[in-house]
Amino acid sequence: MANSVKCKNCGEWNSIEGSTKQKCANCGEIIQDPTKERLDKIKKYKEEQLDKWMFTIKEQDNALVKFAKKTGNITYIVIMSIVGFFAWLAAVLPL
Repeated sequence: MANSVKCKNCGEWNSIEGSTKQKCANCGEIIQDPTKERLDKIKKYKEEQLDKWMFTIKEQDNALVKFAKKTGNITYIVIMSIVGFFAWLAAVLPL
């Protein structure tokens, strides 16, 4: 079954089958599958968010910084687990 994709350049609808880099039948612009575009955006967003996390351990970090970041990650997980448990407890127990 062929999917229909609207060309961003000319607005014509084109059917795409299997190949990710097909050209528009009307203007010749390269058409990409919207699901592939969405997956690429999600992957890029996840990579950006991982880089923004303050406890991301990088190869160029020295031993003391790596130890501090590992300790920070463990502390974060423990605190979030405790907070999550109390949130669950508050939701389950009737007042």
